[in-house]
Amino acid sequence: MRSRPFVALYVAVFVATMGISMVSPLLPVYAEELGATGIWLGLTFSVFAIVQTFVGPFAGRLSDRYGRKPFIVAGLLVYLVAALGYLTAQSFYQVIAFRAFSGLGTSLIFSVARAYVGDLTPRGQEGKWLGVFATADIVGFGTGPLVAGVLREVLGFRSVFIAMASMMALSALVLTMWLPRHSPAELERRATRRAGGTVERTDRSFREALSDRVVLAVTLHAGMVAVAAGASLSFLALRLEQGIGATPIMIGIAFATQDITGGLAQPILGRIADRRDRRVLVAGGLAAYAALLASLGIVPNYGAAVAVLLAMGATSSLSMVSAGAIQVVAGRRAGMGTVLGLSSASNGIGIVAGSLLSGAVVSLFALEGAFFFGGAIMAAGIPAFLWLTRGAAVAEPVNAAGRVGEAEAEAAG
Repeated sequence: MRSRPFVALYVAVFVATMGISMVSPLLPVYAEELGATGIWLGLTFSVFAIVQTFVGPFAGRLSDRYGRKPFIVAGLLVYLVAALGYLTAQSFYQVIAFRAFSGLGTSLIFSVARAYVGDLTPRGQEGKWLGVFATADIVGFGTGPLVAGVLREVLGFRSVFIAMASMMALSALVLTMWLPRHSPAELERRATRRAGGTVERTDRSFREALSDRVVLAVTLHAGMVAVAAGASLSFLALRLEQGIGATPIMIGIAFATQDITGGLAQPILGRIADRRDRRVLVAGGLAAYAALLASLGIVPNYGAAVAVLLAMGATSSLSMVSAGAIQVVAGRRAGMGTVLGLSSASNGIGIVAGSLLSGAVVSLFALEGAFFFGGAIMAAGIPAFLWLTRGAAVAEPVNAAGRVGEAEAEAAG
């Protein structure tokens, strides 16, 4: 994990995620100030996922063929343009349009970056490597709202978008300078083909990949988590501000609580996922997270909300790192980029569904209904995940080949 590719991806994803998360919780508030209401508020958060749904699978599959670095760098530059777009927006329609454009960046960055890390990961150590890498994403996502809250309160909305653009530029520079175009696994496959050897097929069609029950299960998991995110993140800032009276800085702290806690727990939980039944860990984490999410609709004060978010960080991490480890195992069979791309599409569908349906729930009932809806949907998907993975191999033992693979990944830098 000290190799140059891993470090480059870690730094870039941390900075990029921080920049993205600086604006995500504030966009509904920003759009509301520009006149958005109801479902339009939900779209302000979720419209990027519509683009992600269609682009994500193809970006992942193409990265299996042509290398991952160009896609990741291009995604960062797309987000740079989107940040400048938010800065100049004069109506909530323009905010929504640039949010949709940012969905292209999401598709190119995150699933492809995780596929690159999956290529680096030794067999039997998927939880360990993914757990460490996930801290970049989760802690970045958690610290972004905190920084944004301070900037918004001190300098106003425009400063948040300027900071986001600067972070995208920095991430693109880091990857351009440090990240090799091809991962060690890709180079090994290419060398084997040139030598006339055979390599395991990893260019399966989407239909072929989804015929694997484990691929289908992790794709479903991504969708379940995204529904909850769409339901909660679309309205959490409004719940804290309008229902509890939190200030912008307090909102930033609340968002940071969940994500920083989850990020710090990921490396420990990743090692656990390499030693325990990953199916049970996924299901248990989802069940706990669903109950906690629903309780956000009834918490009476800011302190209780922060306590719930603290627990949500740990439970979501347990589920996500275990599912991520399963995902890498499935990716070795069906193509790492293809599997991650399918999960990206599922994430996009879930974000859209969660945001729009919870927006409708809020319009019909009350703001608190969004959190009850998200928790109920997540809980309902647990039996399906367990049924799909029944009797399937969701882990690979650590062996000599795995240790050699780690050494090769370390030497690649």
